[in-house]
Amino acid sequence: YRPITDRRLAELAVRFTLSQPVTAMVCPGEEEMLWLALEIAERFTPITEAETQELRQAAAGLEPVFG
Repeated sequence: YRPITDRRLAELAVRFTLSQPVTAMVCPGEEEMLWLALEIAERFTPITEAETQELRQAAAGLEPVFG
């Protein structure tokens, strides 16, 4: 497991998750990343299709944690 440290990708990831029909998201285990996720969630706006594609491209080739 490696947290997303790039602010733009972190924002896209949080917004992607919160744009899904979920009641909660798994919070980062690192304190600094937790505060970043909370900051992003406070300013939440639904993710756009273009941003979703940007996130998918960034994630291409990564191995799933629970694969």
